[in-house]
Amino acid sequence: MTEFQYAGTTSDGKPCQGSVRAPNAETARLRLIGQGITPVRISGAEGPAAPGAEPRQGARLKRSEILLFSREMAHLKQANMPLDKALAMLKETATTDRLKAFIAKVEEGVRGGKSLYQSLLPFERDLGRQYLVLIRAGETSGSLHVILKELTAQLEAEDKLRNYVISSMTYPVILLVVAVLSVVLLLAFVVPQFREIFDSMGDALPYSTKLVINISDFLRTHWMGILFGLAVLLLLVSRWSATASGRMRLDGFLLEIPLLGRVIKNLQFAIYFRTFGVLLQRGVPMVDALRISVDTLTNVALRADIEPLVGVVKTGKRLSSGFVSSHFKKTSTPQLIRVAEETGQLDATLLGLADRYEDEGRRTMGRVLATMEPLIIIVLGMLVAFIIVSILGGVLSINDTI
Repeated sequence: MTEFQYAGTTSDGKPCQGSVRAPNAETARLRLIGQGITPVRISGAEGPAAPGAEPRQGARLKRSEILLFSREMAHLKQANMPLDKALAMLKETATTDRLKAFIAKVEEGVRGGKSLYQSLLPFERDLGRQYLVLIRAGETSGSLHVILKELTAQLEAEDKLRNYVISSMTYPVILLVVAVLSVVLLLAFVVPQFREIFDSMGDALPYSTKLVINISDFLRTHWMGILFGLAVLLLLVSRWSATASGRMRLDGFLLEIPLLGRVIKNLQFAIYFRTFGVLLQRGVPMVDALRISVDTLTNVALRADIEPLVGVVKTGKRLSSGFVSSHFKKTSTPQLIRVAEETGQLDATLLGLADRYEDEGRRTMGRVLATMEPLIIIVLGMLVAFIIVSILGGVLSINDTI
């Protein structure tokens, strides 16, 4: 007999976990079902086992597919269409095989007597804890279509923010790549054309001309070693950043970068406070809402500063008393949250803070871009000008010698 650890949901949709003894994972699953528990994860000596008849396979769902599913489900549920029929209709109109397979698994669970929340549990990795908690709250309160509309609006807002960041950084990144390639091409192909002319001058060449020629020779001779060294460096940095201490230091360093650190901080807090506010608005207990909201913070350094809030609330203290992090010292966030606790408007205040942090992040991003683009152009111009002046200096020194 093997002792298996499990996580699942009870018949009323509440999460549970524990252990069960059985000869194999399949027997353990059947025993749990007999006890009225729907297993989500079973693990033991034989390794993780699937909660259902077969383990999940295939690639993860894209955010666009989750958004499409949420939007269409909200429309169909608002029209009072039964859940199983709504899923069947969505499966027929699914635009990708991956989305169709996802909806088919959810429909299978619903037709088997499970709630939508229970049917979506195997896809927690794709959907996220916040999505599932809100779905459960919507089913419990009988306002599933309202919750789906709110989830759709939140996913659209997050996608809009993400697309804004990506589109804003595209031009500076292209400009930086072009700048580096321009300097490399000058050193690798233009400077060597003057090498035979300069060889006859010996030590009579200016120091700047010698420096440019030496850099060009080094680049042309050791370019394979340079590429290999860069590849090794990137590999080591990626391995180091994958460790807990490395990720903490890297994320902490990013927060200390002037302007860019403020952008990261503001955009992270925008997502955090919006998630926190929406969860409280839908009746999720504050401790659970705090735990789920912390998961939205991808910056480990920020997460480490915010996680103690859970302990503060569990001890019975005010939420505002936990906002003592240095990130909030020069802001009115703790005061606003304290006032909101006294007036009973905490959820609305948190959503307002989310909008404020997002607006501030966008403005700071604009200043970063306004600084970065001319800075790249100036540095590129100075490097190109130095190379050209060095070459002209060598040519002029030849004329003086003659």
